[in-house]
Amino acid sequence: MEKETNLRALRHRHGVCLTELADACGLSNQYLSRAELGLIPPTPRLEKQLLCAVETVIAHRASTSQALAKELQPLKGRLLQPVEVARRE
Repeated sequence: MEKETNLRALRHRHGVCLTELADACGLSNQYLSRAELGLIPPTPRLEKQLLCAVETVIAHRASTSQALAKELQPLKGRLLQPVEVARRE
């Protein structure tokens, strides 16, 4: 059985990618991965930094979900209708 931390288990259960969390806490993917696997000793500072990052991800996802829900309302029953969009370059 693979050893992991609560953070890694939570991240996997809720589909939070390593990059998303790393960006939120300002750490590299490699450092965060090693911390999640218990290869880096936990410190109060690191715990606080990671807690703030998870809370940031939660807040961002909540606002994104609310924006999606708001945009969806007028499109109910018309989701597959064509729409013109600006070309992405």
